[in-house]
Amino acid sequence: MIYVNKSIHPELEKNINGLKKCFYHTPSLSTRKLEVGTENTICMTLVYMEELVDTEKIETHLIEPLLKFHEEIHWDEKSIEHITQKIIKTAGVNIADSMQEVIDALLDGQTVLFIDGLTRGIIAKTAQMKERNLEQVISERSPKGSMVALTEKLNTNLGLLRGMIKTPHFCADSLNIGNLSKTSVSILYIQGVVDQDVLAEVKRRIDKLKVNYVLEGKLIEEAMEDPSKVFLFSMSEITERPDVISSSLYDGKVVVLVDGNPYGIILPGLFVSSLQAPDEYNQKLGRFTIRLIRLISFIMTIYIPSAYVVISKFYSDRLPKNIAETLFKGDELLSPFWSMIALFFLLTVLADAIFRIPQSAIVFVSLLATIAIGETAVSAKIIHPFSLILVAITYLTSTLLASKQMAAPTNTLRFAFLWIGNFVGITGMVVGSTLLLLYMVFLRSVGVPYLSPIIPFRIQEFQDTFFRGRLEKINNSKHSYPNLNSK
Repeated sequence: MIYVNKSIHPELEKNINGLKKCFYHTPSLSTRKLEVGTENTICMTLVYMEELVDTEKIETHLIEPLLKFHEEIHWDEKSIEHITQKIIKTAGVNIADSMQEVIDALLDGQTVLFIDGLTRGIIAKTAQMKERNLEQVISERSPKGSMVALTEKLNTNLGLLRGMIKTPHFCADSLNIGNLSKTSVSILYIQGVVDQDVLAEVKRRIDKLKVNYVLEGKLIEEAMEDPSKVFLFSMSEITERPDVISSSLYDGKVVVLVDGNPYGIILPGLFVSSLQAPDEYNQKLGRFTIRLIRLISFIMTIYIPSAYVVISKFYSDRLPKNIAETLFKGDELLSPFWSMIALFFLLTVLADAIFRIPQSAIVFVSLLATIAIGETAVSAKIIHPFSLILVAITYLTSTLLASKQMAAPTNTLRFAFLWIGNFVGITGMVVGSTLLLLYMVFLRSVGVPYLSPIIPFRIQEFQDTFFRGRLEKINNSKHSYPNLNSK
């Protein structure tokens, strides 16, 4: 990599040539030379990246005012303040003292003005980044509540959130991450509401992150996890809904936004959050039951297949004969265990294929797979019909969880208990369940217990855990999180 001089050179050509070498003479790097003044003229050069700037803004806010400037002044370092205050018309103006600041500004879509004989440059805000329009929520649809989703543009997302959180206490700490390519990251919180231990831990972990570039927010998610431990569950929450982010900030949590990513990372990530959906706060129906139903669904989607296999292999002779013959005929090609394995494998392949094939072929592939997996397999006596029913129930119950991040751990646990149940039986499932519970108890999300407020037990937080309490009481209560790192 070619590096330019750290300081800005008083000669224009050396600065321009250094930048051209730094950017490998790309045609995107544009320059515009100007002669400003009448008698005491001075040479200036505007530098910008063609695809990242608003050229009309450069013309009207920079070039025209500079060419119309005829005041006689002594051109020295102090004259830079005169230009920024009286000539340049852009909304944002900064002073660059080094070439690294110049390079970062150019990559961010800003225009840099060099003045012959001066060792500082002027950075003018002229960025015009292309972005898509605001769209409806896709992956977190809700019957009631906000319908708008985040975009890939960090400033647009911050604007959405500031429109919802109208308080000067709303803070957005910005920083750039990456050695090769810098990406803007914002740490959001509400001062006076945020849990200070959580905020300090999030900042500490992000400060420790040393990478060349950041393309996906997953890098930030993994930075919130202890690299020395294996995490089956995600230690953060992911959402594309601004209303969910706003609610989390009011609850004292911290949110991280990454430029180029249309979702926010909420910390700490807790198990009870997977039981909560945004529409619960906009309607009364199900406020006392829906979260318990989701908890039961979480248990069912993990244990239904393994329970069926255990009963068929170890306890079918204890059932009444007519029930045993109905549930486990025994004349199928595959045993219940291998039937479950085959069905889950094929459905996993189908689910992955649906996201990768053209939209016009989704219906065809879905129907073909359904007929091939279901009708043909049952008719040919390859699998038992009851196995197909249980697999369908298992997948339906998994969709009730509000957090899409629970899909991976539930799939893993489902297969794990399926194997344990087949080879060890009910004893192995009990031992495995105990180990799973202990594992979840010891999990920490930025220092906060993953099962909080269940373990450790915090009765004051139960008004919004397994049921949704009165909104007025929830709204006025202050949330805190037991952080073991602070002890």
